[in-house]
Amino acid sequence: MPDVRAYYEPWHEQLARLTAETIGAETPDNSGLRHPGGSEPYLKEFAVVLDPAGGVRGFDAGFALDRFWIEPEASDLAQQAYVEGLIDAARSRGETPLLACCRTLGRAGWLRKRFGGFHIVLVRDPVQQWLSFYSLRRRPRPTYFELCHYVLLSEMDGWRDAAERILGRRFDGVGPLSQRLSAVRRAFKRRPASLSFQAFLAVWLASLLKALPHADLVIDVDRLARDQAYAREIEAAIAEGCGLAPDFSDCRAPAPHWAAPPIEWRRAARAVVEVMGLREAIVGPGAPPILFRKLAPAFAALPPTKVGIMARMIEILASLTGGVALARPRGKLRKA
Repeated sequence: MPDVRAYYEPWHEQLARLTAETIGAETPDNSGLRHPGGSEPYLKEFAVVLDPAGGVRGFDAGFALDRFWIEPEASDLAQQAYVEGLIDAARSRGETPLLACCRTLGRAGWLRKRFGGFHIVLVRDPVQQWLSFYSLRRRPRPTYFELCHYVLLSEMDGWRDAAERILGRRFDGVGPLSQRLSAVRRAFKRRPASLSFQAFLAVWLASLLKALPHADLVIDVDRLARDQAYAREIEAAIAEGCGLAPDFSDCRAPAPHWAAPPIEWRRAARAVVEVMGLREAIVGPGAPPILFRKLAPAFAALPPTKVGIMARMIEILASLTGGVALARPRGKLRKA
């Protein structure tokens, strides 16, 4: 059985107590996350910015999700000093700083205003992205990836009413992150898969709508993995934009988790878009093309095929067992 610590231990906790000895503990080979990279440690770049007292220099666990929705004009001196430290560490070694950030879409404008640079936004099929972490559920605990979206949704500035309608309740958003994660885990650990997907999609939409205006380049990750001509175009765009010369010839997307998602994802997506009032932002004439491409199937003229009774039973079972049943292939289910 693969090492499953990465399923439950969020990166912010690891960075807060990282040491030279523990850097090698997490690799794609032992994570169980279907990532390429073999035995190369995920966090090896942090070796040069370790604090002698432990953890990454200048890092605070609250950086992970606190002020995720920070506005460009807002002040956050601690987070600014931390990012400056990462950039300075690269430059002092004669390297080009490259920040590969997993959860900074909500603060893309803030980062750009303070640090400049060439900003690239990666966009993946939201259904497969959600399935990636939902498939990792282990009874009785949801993954951190799932819980963090409940926290982010409950704390989205300007979307509190929509968040309350999706989640069915309001959270106060106070206290340390560990406390807020525990609160959403208690509230939603047995809830159906459809709620998990809707929470994820709401954050996905709000994040991209906040980040895309600040992007120098938007990359369709799914297309990058299957279209070599597109890959060459992206390589050229990056070289022109910042002087780096990546090679995407070996870019591959993981195989889909199963033929049909365990939820009526089209209906769930339409419900989220309706609650958030974002239909024009998806299908309107001024909508970002990437969002239309990723979500257009949910707004097709023909009504979606309903998920069969077996899929419904699986979703009910998932709410009781933590999703473990969803790991089994279901090739005979019809697509939602």
